[in-house]
Amino acid sequence: MIAGVEVLHHDAAAVIDEAVHRLSMPIITSYKAKGVVSEDDPLALGGHGLSPKSYKALKPMIDAADVIVLAGYDPIEMRVDWRNAWGTGLEGKTVIEVSAQPNTHYVHQADISFICDIGAGMTALSDGLNGKPTWTGGEVAAMKETLAKAFPRDEDWGPAAVIDAARKAFPKQGFAAVDTGAHRILLSQQWDCYVPRTLTQSTGLCTMGCALPLAMGHKLANPETPVIAFTGDGGMEMIMGELATLRDMKLPVVIVVFVDQSLSLIELKQRANTQDNLGVDFGGTDFAKLAEVMGGIGVTASDRATLETAITDGLKADTFTLIACPIGRKAYDGRF
Repeated sequence: MIAGVEVLHHDAAAVIDEAVHRLSMPIITSYKAKGVVSEDDPLALGGHGLSPKSYKALKPMIDAADVIVLAGYDPIEMRVDWRNAWGTGLEGKTVIEVSAQPNTHYVHQADISFICDIGAGMTALSDGLNGKPTWTGGEVAAMKETLAKAFPRDEDWGPAAVIDAARKAFPKQGFAAVDTGAHRILLSQQWDCYVPRTLTQSTGLCTMGCALPLAMGHKLANPETPVIAFTGDGGMEMIMGELATLRDMKLPVVIVVFVDQSLSLIELKQRANTQDNLGVDFGGTDFAKLAEVMGGIGVTASDRATLETAITDGLKADTFTLIACPIGRKAYDGRF
């Protein structure tokens, strides 16, 4: 199964989870549908769509499948690699699509398309079917291991260490928002979601500066829920005024800033295209001091222990906590 954001739009996560387990069907989700099946589940292969590295890892399993079920899968979520990911002629596969909208985009093809409510459609499609062993050669576990090796988390310090340490310190059912940029691609691969709607990102417009307002809105609506926002330093500098709103509303949101003094994703693209470095590097901001003068708690973390402690303390504070994590320039090279 490949499941997408329409599953969330139709509140169909429970239906998908039940069908996946009853039919012993491994599931790939888009990065916006993370947590539809808990990502620590043996059948869950995580959220994808932004990383070329993850697509390359998953492609052999997609090619080997004889049946693919697309559940609420909207290709607008995915990078260009996913265009016709299982071939234009379907190549001996049976592809069944359950979608809210007719396929007029032709980004992918299906043998059968059901246009309906996602939950009701999946219930009707799988009604009366009993599961039997699938992928009996251990392919699903092997794929989970392949993905884990492709995105290692065991570095002493760097963007992967920031994500890993934050995930360990943050409650499993808390709410996270992530901004646009290189950190978003890596975090989408490495931030495990255990329930749906616990990681929120921008729409296809990839708006910089969105993570903090998303986190603030969620905290206002759900004051008892732990909330964390991840942003790059460029995104944070665009919306520094929101810190005053956080202060005045006394919202204990934790903000983690990946500090590399660069618009890293664009800088990576410039280098990949052998273009000159232009308009992507900028000077540094003392984010910890900024947080303090804006009425919050400021921390600079250069190791896992400091970051984990700052997150734990920030969740108990009566104001916002901003944690600056210097990772150095070009920290995302080869990451995704």
